[in-house]
Amino acid sequence: MEYVWKRLTVDTLISDSFTLLSCVVITPSDTKKGDITIYNGESASDEHVIKIRTPSSASWELRFEPSLILDRGLYVDVGGDVEDVLVQYLIGKP
Repeated sequence: MEYVWKRLTVDTLISDSFTLLSCVVITPSDTKKGDITIYNGESASDEHVIKIRTPSSASWELRFEPSLILDRGLYVDVGGDVEDVLVQYLIGKP
């Protein structure tokens, strides 16, 4: 199994099952600070795992080594002032 990349611009359910999250790259809008929230599950009602904020007007890359285990799925809440988010993940146990 190989990790895949997905580009997001809105809140997105990526997986409803066991997922490994390897990396996120957040690009904020203009000169603002962007943020996303990662949930272990299928919606923003599930377990909050991490909120990530970028510096002003700079893309931000965060790698999880080893990959972050999300046993109930992966939901990404794209916050305000985000142009896009690039997510690298693997669905299913390797």
